[in-house]
Amino acid sequence: MRCLFFLVIIQAVSTLRTTPPPSHSFRRRGVNNAAMTMTNENTNLATEPPDHLVRRSSSLAYEGGDTKGHYSTVDLWRERRMLSPSKKMTTTIGRRRSTMKMTTTTSLASTASSVERDRDHNGDVERRRPMYTFGVITDIQYAPIPDGYSHAGNARYYRHAKEAAREAAHHFQEEGVQCVLNLGDIIDGKCADVERWGGIIVEKGVEEGAEEKNRDGQRGSVGHDAIDHVLEALGSYSAGRILHTYGNHELYNLSRRDLGKKLSIPFTLEPTNELVGYYDHLLHEPRRFQRDDDDDSNSNNEDPWKLRFVIIDSFDICLLDRCVDTSNKRRAAHEILKSNNPNYPEQENSPEGLVGLSRRFVAFNGGVDVPQLEWLERSMENARINGERVIICSHQPIHPDSSFPTCLVWNYDEILAIVRKYGDVIIASFSGHAHRGGYVRDEVSGVHFRTFEAMLESPSPIRTYAIVELFSDSLVVRGSGDCVSDIYDLDHLNRNKDNMVANDV
Repeated sequence: MRCLFFLVIIQAVSTLRTTPPPSHSFRRRGVNNAAMTMTNENTNLATEPPDHLVRRSSSLAYEGGDTKGHYSTVDLWRERRMLSPSKKMTTTIGRRRSTMKMTTTTSLASTASSVERDRDHNGDVERRRPMYTFGVITDIQYAPIPDGYSHAGNARYYRHAKEAAREAAHHFQEEGVQCVLNLGDIIDGKCADVERWGGIIVEKGVEEGAEEKNRDGQRGSVGHDAIDHVLEALGSYSAGRILHTYGNHELYNLSRRDLGKKLSIPFTLEPTNELVGYYDHLLHEPRRFQRDDDDDSNSNNEDPWKLRFVIIDSFDICLLDRCVDTSNKRRAAHEILKSNNPNYPEQENSPEGLVGLSRRFVAFNGGVDVPQLEWLERSMENARINGERVIICSHQPIHPDSSFPTCLVWNYDEILAIVRKYGDVIIASFSGHAHRGGYVRDEVSGVHFRTFEAMLESPSPIRTYAIVELFSDSLVVRGSGDCVSDIYDLDHLNRNKDNMVANDV
């Protein structure tokens, strides 16, 4: 019996040593929700934070500004590791069902190899390339200031965000993505605070802390410099164009005219003599699906479509950088806030007392005016006629279940009505603004609404961004850092097209 007991113990120990680590779920979103899995080789969790995080914890304050209190990256590090990566993590934003988070270039490469594999009609495994690949970054919110907190108490890493953008640009260049989407808030509103406080920032509690002085100048000089610094960080990407949109934080620092020059946004001068930053961009050359042997005769017999990015200006109607005396759009924003938010104008950014979707009526949001809505519908109709597919980009989310209500476009329902009319054309809608991200698939149109996670709120060495791969039947998000990876089925494109044909008959 004693020998038998020891044999059982030895066998149990052997089993524990040889059991493979649990795998993450790489979920495919759509009607069938067919799951694809991959093994994570880095499942071992450290029990204590790295030394560089312990040394970095300090008390930070701004000279001439508000004291932000004690800030600990160690606490955040421990909080982020409360959930084991071997378990599925669930968020509570909208209807989101979160999947794994990947933090290294190696894991991104392994993801690419897993999602590129498919089966042909004969059951043979083949490797195919995406038709299009592009990068996504949002809410960098760089400012030349120490780390701090948002009004809601979320930690923010202003300087690290710029370096994360630099690493993202390097990765985009290495991957050869065809373009990059910047979904807005490239700098932070605190650049304007630096200007107001005389351009001096002091980091207290760190022995080697020193004053940093910015040149004196006209309104927005620190903001101008900050954008230049981020653009320099993004400069290593040259394989294609960076498509910029803007958010509320740019408008805290610069005028629309200056933003157009800095970010190459082709602002439209409307008859009311007001600038609005909506435009589109067509990718002309889809990549071909091929097998590993790169034999042209083995290419998939598919008719690749053209991809058009449609960039919406969600701060068309808003208070920010609109003339108090002459702007009709500012007057419209004033009436919207006055009618829907009792905190306005004393606390224009406060949603206190507002319930549900009414919480969107705050001054750091905006709306879309009639001329832009008409342009959007014309663009969708032209895309349908030309056989194109569309991805809509905006700073603010435009679906009420894709993020928190406090970040939603004021007249989201008018945009959503157009999207639902062109469900055979529109692949997805991408946005930022809500820093924790979010996702929903519209039940009416099948269009995917993805809110991407902010680069700003990921501490070093985490770099949060995404590379997106577009296939004929799916959209694959390869997330880095705190950006959630996912696969979205595109079955709605053909389904909506078939419904249109049936209705015509």
